[in-house]
Amino acid sequence: MKRHLPAALLATTVLLVGCAVSEDTEVSDVADVEIVDTVEGTADADAESAPSALPTEVTAMLATYGLEEVSDVRDAVDALDQLDETRPLSVHASVRTDEVIFIDGEDEYAVPVPGDEVYVSIAPYEQHTHECHYHALGGCQGELVDEEMHVTITTNDGDVLVDEEATTWTNGFIGFWLPQDTQGVVSVTRGELSGETEFDTGEGGATCITTLQLS
Repeated sequence: MKRHLPAALLATTVLLVGCAVSEDTEVSDVADVEIVDTVEGTADADAESAPSALPTEVTAMLATYGLEEVSDVRDAVDALDQLDETRPLSVHASVRTDEVIFIDGEDEYAVPVPGDEVYVSIAPYEQHTHECHYHALGGCQGELVDEEMHVTITTNDGDVLVDEEATTWTNGFIGFWLPQDTQGVVSVTRGELSGETEFDTGEGGATCITTLQLS
């Protein structure tokens, strides 16, 4: 059984399917990691001392992109998603609602996300999109790159979490840390085009939103 330990080295065989935009269809591959087998590692004492620290193997992976100073899992998520590099990257990382799974060859490193927020990355589109549930920081590529738009994120209770101008990154996404166990609507306006879709940061919820079409 998989344990949610910080900086845990989980030797595993994994199936990694990357995210990419298809020019021929609106649905492409699913960004996901299927865990076939795991081996537990590290001590519980580490969980209390550094709940979001990255294992040295992961920091070495990040260093290949000039991110050697990144040592916290939240900072790693932000840095990788905003990295100005063409996808796919050699760094494979799958964002879940409670942890980020980094994959290096046949080794997997599951790092819990501390606090009470979930990272949700959004790729608004006009013509082409891809199917996705868990955001692949090194693989997902959206259609609209370096495009300015207005983003509003509102809960079902009417609370406005985000109301700001944003510019999509090189991977075509924009990401936000949202409260756990929250449901609502993401609305995006770009010029005369607009669209909206639902979000859910409950357990197992989607961290990759690719269903927001601007029309």
